[in-house]
Amino acid sequence: MNNKYYCAKPTKEQLEWQDAELGVIIHYTLASYYPDVDHLSADAVKQMRIDNINPPKLDPEQWIIAAKSMGATYAVLCTVHGSGLALWPTKVNDFSVAQMAWKDGKGDIVREFVDACKKHGIRPGLYYPVANNGYYDINAWKMRDQHHTEKYQSYLRACEAQIEELWQNYGELFEIWFDGGTLPKEDGGIDMYSYIQKYQPHALCFQGPKENPNNVRWVGNELGAASENCWATSNVGEASFSGLIEDEPAGRGNPNGKYYIPAEADRPNRDAKTSYAGGWCWRAGEEHSVIPPEELLQHYITSVGRNSNFLLGMAITTDGDFQDTEQFAELGRLIKEHFGTPVAILEAPEMSKTYTLDIPEGKEIRYVVIREDITEGQRIRSYTVKVDGEEIISQHCIGHKRIVPLGGFRAAKKVELIVSEDVGDHAVRDLAVY
Repeated sequence: MNNKYYCAKPTKEQLEWQDAELGVIIHYTLASYYPDVDHLSADAVKQMRIDNINPPKLDPEQWIIAAKSMGATYAVLCTVHGSGLALWPTKVNDFSVAQMAWKDGKGDIVREFVDACKKHGIRPGLYYPVANNGYYDINAWKMRDQHHTEKYQSYLRACEAQIEELWQNYGELFEIWFDGGTLPKEDGGIDMYSYIQKYQPHALCFQGPKENPNNVRWVGNELGAASENCWATSNVGEASFSGLIEDEPAGRGNPNGKYYIPAEADRPNRDAKTSYAGGWCWRAGEEHSVIPPEELLQHYITSVGRNSNFLLGMAITTDGDFQDTEQFAELGRLIKEHFGTPVAILEAPEMSKTYTLDIPEGKEIRYVVIREDITEGQRIRSYTVKVDGEEIISQHCIGHKRIVPLGGFRAAKKVELIVSEDVGDHAVRDLAVY
């Protein structure tokens, strides 16, 4: 095989996921009730009372309505986080909503979340981490050489049972989130691919097992920003990583990668440096750390506009509601204002070296947006954008979407997209200006 002309292709599910573009990840956790406790220590977890937790405003529909106002098309709920508290009435242990005072122990947050998603046309996803769990005294960072021990293997059997509950009982999932990835079976981990095939074969898996065809990868930071050229393709061993090195190769991908594994760029909706738990979990008195919607719009441009999906955090209060609804609504308004209706668009043009888009007379533009038809993979490898003959950008990766800011409004008559290198016959989905 001549690797120069090899081009990995996405699955149907990966294409749908990339079209989804914008999602949320929701954290309602015990950490917000006990912010000064080590949630990965079993001794500490045993000291936390959950029988008196009765949030008066807990309403997953309120969360989903807020997400939809921002323009999210999918939502991921953290079903277990840190301490190990399960947000559904699991039969595997006695550390779940069934032991909470909320709804007299008869509530099911996961069920209400999934139902709210279906009601409002949002595709549901579930986060279930295997790497860490305080209830079982599992801290992956301290147990790297203990994966074959009886303690760890017993813990994995509990994980398998909870995974079966979640993946069997709540319908088809759009995305499954493995925070920290999945340990391969040969290294002492769960045969996760078999569970995916059996229960959720169409779900996208964030950092899923290498055998899974519907994987997506972490972009490599929690800044909501992809690298300038963020390829949707990579190689096994390059798509799951620690993230400790800023912008390491796995975040950028590999244009000649053997596997199609697009990137997801996540970030909390509150400032990571000035708020609790990196901004992922809520703590009182931190309203000052809510990121301005105008800044989040820039993260949308550097994530969705750089061939990755944008996953924005939602920190739920101890009362059970999402406070930052104005932030989300304004972000949604800004996205519509900037990218709602194109000034001009060239749709599905015939393949060419140069694509020309004429701008209606008297119109000003501030963005050029290019979408490659990636059904057969990312084939464009180098391109230039010109506005009225002036070179604006010359880069390599387009992929699902590339947003090129012009630095403000400018009058223009013509935009050109010049493809200088491709592998095989490329295809442009559309070229638009906003």
